[in-house]
Amino acid sequence: MSRVIGIAGLFVGLVLGAGGVQAVSTDADGTYTVTVTKVEVSKDGGATYTTLFDGSQAINIAAVDAGAVAAGLASGAALETGIYNTIRVTIGSTLLAKGYVNSGSDTVYTNGSGSATNSGATSTPGAGYATSTYTIPEANRIKTTTGLSISVELGKGPTVTVKFDTSGVLSQTGGTIIPGEPSVTISSR
Repeated sequence: MSRVIGIAGLFVGLVLGAGGVQAVSTDADGTYTVTVTKVEVSKDGGATYTTLFDGSQAINIAAVDAGAVAAGLASGAALETGIYNTIRVTIGSTLLAKGYVNSGSDTVYTNGSGSATNSGATSTPGAGYATSTYTIPEANRIKTTTGLSISVELGKGPTVTVKFDTSGVLSQTGGTIIPGEPSVTISSR
């Protein structure tokens, strides 16, 4: 089964910038990192949960190996047989992002402390181009996703593949970079 959900459906639930975002979006430039602190699954729609991971694991969602790192959080976890239909993920309080957005003839980019603008140059971040840290609101750090179908059979666990897409996750409003929600594809067999 394969299902595409926003990162809000799996990891972030991130609403750092409110509505009204404008301008052209672009990709995270190699850095879009959250820290996963807990992963739980349920066979009964969330009435009870089994913990797969409880710790601290930074995952750079923009990295090539992000899906393997995310799926690896459940590696070695002992699960009862059955079909798991719900996942609940808890993340830390920060998001690290690096990227830029073209706005007219300017480039708005992350600069280590927020955002800056390189006026009169498109697709060209300025000299201070760096990873910035964004706070994830507390209400958005735990997200539950239902409607999954991950089957666990006696003696073997499922193979779960997680893929992230950070294209179009950054936008800007008023010269400030606004991180958005990458899409996530989960498949199991």
